[in-house]
Amino acid sequence: MIILTILTLIVAISLQKNKIRPILFAKLTSIFLLFSAALSFNVLYIESIGSGIGIYSGFYQVSTISQSIDIFIYIIGAFILMP
Repeated sequence: MIILTILTLIVAISLQKNKIRPILFAKLTSIFLLFSAALSFNVLYIESIGSGIGIYSGFYQVSTISQSIDIFIYIIGAFILMP
């Protein structure tokens, strides 16, 4: 979701040609961060994530604790960017 946000902001910059104010980017980014937090919150209800899921031969571990930390970071980042 974060990658999609970055790509959306790049496309918005290229289409508007410097007509978008920085406050609008802050608002858009905070909306995308809150949306990412909502998507991460929905993942917490998957039953198999309780014990943790390892991908890339255990290099990246997804568990309820890591998802909770992601949600916390997204919400804090959105509140920091809100004007």
